[in-house]
Amino acid sequence: MKKSALLWLSAVLLCGPLVALAGPPKTFLRGQASQWHVVELRQDVDFDHAWDAVFDTLIEDFDLAMAIKEDGYIRTEWLYSYGGRYAFQYRLRVTVRFAPDRRSVRLRTDAQFKDGDNWVMGVDSRLLTTLKTDLMGKLGRTTR
Repeated sequence: MKKSALLWLSAVLLCGPLVALAGPPKTFLRGQASQWHVVELRQDVDFDHAWDAVFDTLIEDFDLAMAIKEDGYIRTEWLYSYGGRYAFQYRLRVTVRFAPDRRSVRLRTDAQFKDGDNWVMGVDSRLLTTLKTDLMGKLGRTTR
């Protein structure tokens, strides 16, 4: 009896992190098309400072797939994590594009949840809100 209880507890502890999400998080908005959100830069913020702030903000949590400073473009790799836990069935990605005049930053987030063999597209509201808040605090004057 003690041995079976120990085996069961071991299985729960080992598999727990892999099954942490029985469904998508509440912040996942299924089927929502990812849209660009704009952060207008304060007058005292130049492009180099803005680039560095965006870059530093993203690399805190994401690996970068592409960063082209001359074009003002950054895209992250997919992050298979939610709330600090690995989640193989949920992933997040961020794309950032500076406006041609370099006075604003456009931000887009993508989220996908694996349902069986298919990835369901959507948006994660928590990720979007967090990134917009972080960038507004560092660079912005208004958002739309």
